[in-house]
Parts: sequence; C-alpha cells; structure tokens
Amino acid sequence: MNAHHTIPTQYCFALDFKNYSEQIVHYANMSVLYYQFTTSTLDKTIVIADGCADFQFCCDSKQQSAILWGSVVTPTNISYESNKTYCGIRVSTSISRRIACLAYAEVIDKGIPFSDVFKFDPFMLDGLCEADDFLARIKILENWLIKSGALNDAKTDMIDHCIDTIINSHGTMRIADMAGEIGISERLLRKKFNQSIGMSPKQYSRIVRFQDIISDVLYRGEFQKNHLEDFMDFSYYDDSHLIKDFKYFTQMTPSWFVKKMLDVNMTRYASSTSGN
Repeated sequence: MNAHHTIPTQYCFALDFKNYSEQIVHYANMSVLYYQFTTSTLDKTIVIADGCADFQFCCDSKQQSAILWGSVVTPTNISYESNKTYCGIRVSTSISRRIACLAYAEVIDKGIPFSDVFKFDPFMLDGLCEADDFLARIKILENWLIKSGALNDAKTDMIDHCIDTIINSHGTMRIADMAGEIGISERLLRKKFNQSIGMSPKQYSRIVRFQDIISDVLYRGEFQKNHLEDFMDFSYYDDSHLIKDFKYFTQMTPSWFVKKMLDVNMTRYASSTSGN
C-alpha cells in the first residue's frame, strides 16, 4: 500500500453523532476521505490517534468555522456546536505532513483555524452551507483541494518510505531493521521521523497496528458475526499487548469495543479518478 493512499478511520463520529457518511476518492497521486455528520444535543466526542490531518467545516450560515486538526496521540475530547452539520477531509499521514505552511509536528494534539495556516476563500464556506447534500459538498471540497495544490504530485522521500514500510508490515517492523534498510542510524531515523510526523516511528507503528484492527472490526461485517473476540490473527504477540493498546487508544477493552460497534453503521464507499 502506498503511503499517500492509506486513510485511517475515526469511528467516533458514527458512534456519537447522526447521519455519518464517508467516501474515499482515489486520485492518481493520493487518496482523500470525505465525510459528513450531524451533531445532536450531544456536542462532543472522543477522537483517537490516527497520524492524519483533518480539515473540518461547520456547514451553518450563522456559525461557520474551518479548522485544521492534527492527529491526537491519546484519546481526546473534541467539542462541536450542537445540532449542526459538519463535513470534513482526511488525508494520509504522508500528505498530512505536507499540507500546511508550518511543520505538521506543530499541529499534533491541536486544532488551528484555517486563516492561521492557509489562504482561504470564505465563499467556500458559503457554498458548503448552501449545498443540498453530501455529494455536493464533496465537489466543493474537491475543487478547493485542486486550487490549493494539495492534489499535485507528491514525490516520495525517506519518511514516505518509512511510513510505507510501517503500514505494509502492519506496524511490526523493528525500527532498527528499518534504519538498517535505509542505511542510517536508528537515532537519526527517530530524529527525522519526529521532526516530520510529530511522533516517534515506534509510536506511529503502534497507531498503525491498532488502526488495522479497528478497520477490520468496522468495515468487515463477518468479523463481528464470526470472530467477536478473536483478534489474534492480527499483529499482536499476546492478549496482554492487545488489551493494553485497546485501553490506551479507546479507553475500552476489546470485547466492549466490539459490542459498542455492533450497531454502528460505517460503510466506506470508494471511487477513483484518473487525474486531478
């Protein structure tokens, strides 16, 4: 899997809010996840670590907002306006680290107004508020991405290679082996990865390994029906490591997480385009 095309999940929007929809679009050089949800009287949720940036927009003419969120490291409460529709964009870790005029490491655990980091067209927010449905909003967001240059060709570098290696090994690649494969010291690899991603390669590997599990739980119905608590086909050494990560990332045990997700409807529709 190419690092520019791997998009983790955030189940919290489907769990805590209404009318959650998402669609992933595969462009020539990257993939983008577009999503939408509507808050209720419950106006907060707990987001989990995914290593990615999210653009989020409040589609209300009286309370418009546009925020760039960096990845959180631990489960974090995020508050929203109640009874409002939000739409968003999530891009891969590789693209996330290229999108802002400041280092992506500086937005870890933060939400920053667009006006602080982007030249932003306020009329885009008007369009999102006036749009009839999710597909219309996707078109508006896509047009903005094209104009911003975010969909331009992104050449790979050493950090992309590391991200690819971690993703393709499901987070199990030893950092020492990865450094040896690249031909640099483990210390230098950790330093460069931290500077670019805002977390260590070991920490990012842990996120990737965990995201692999919850993606299977959320998007594969047969897992819920036939393997309710059988997680050991995944990249964990034993139950204790698995339970430790579930508690760390979700504040739930594996069995409780699966039970909570049984009634959550998450379908990731996919489409592709031959160009930008």
